[in-house]
Amino acid sequence: MPQYLSTIINLLPVVIPAIVGLVLGIVFRSRARKASLLVILASVVLLLQAVFQVVTNHFLVPLSGNGLLSWEAYSMIVSAGYFVFGATTLGLLLAAAFVERDPYRPAVPAAEATRTGEAVQPHRGTLVLTLGLISMLLFSPLGVVAWVLGVLELKAMDRGERDPGGRGTAIAGMIFGIIATVMMVVFLVAAAVFVYAYLSSPGWRY
Repeated sequence: MPQYLSTIINLLPVVIPAIVGLVLGIVFRSRARKASLLVILASVVLLLQAVFQVVTNHFLVPLSGNGLLSWEAYSMIVSAGYFVFGATTLGLLLAAAFVERDPYRPAVPAAEATRTGEAVQPHRGTLVLTLGLISMLLFSPLGVVAWVLGVLELKAMDRGERDPGGRGTAIAGMIFGIIATVMMVVFLVAAAVFVYAYLSSPGWRY
């Protein structure tokens, strides 16, 4: 497996939660400003942890292998780095869970639309967000479904057919769907290139 592909796969457990946190923090910043800011900061720390992981694997490991850095020093640096990043991320997320937040107020409650005589159906933003999260974390092909359903949901809200209170969740789910779809395409292309390179190698025989 190419080194760059192995590095990307190793970074996914850190980068994907960071992307999820950034998107959710940005989308819901108007509802819970303090909590969203803390979640965004936690996501930035996760991204810094990914950078630290790359530096560790590509710089510190060769230094230790060449004898320029002892393995004891390497272990201390890595352990201290992961502890700092992990403790900071956990602290920020706990603070976001318990920080004082403003009460939730839908942009346009469904009851208000009912009083005006308009027939507004409940939004499906939660469904779009759920599909987007599943596509990001478990099954990337669902990203296409989340993407399309999110676009349809937003258009229905613009036409006044759906409760616009779910616009934020629909946007977040759609973004997750787009990211999952792009990631799926990139990995399919990378896998195809890897298989082609392997089949084209001189040592391969049918």
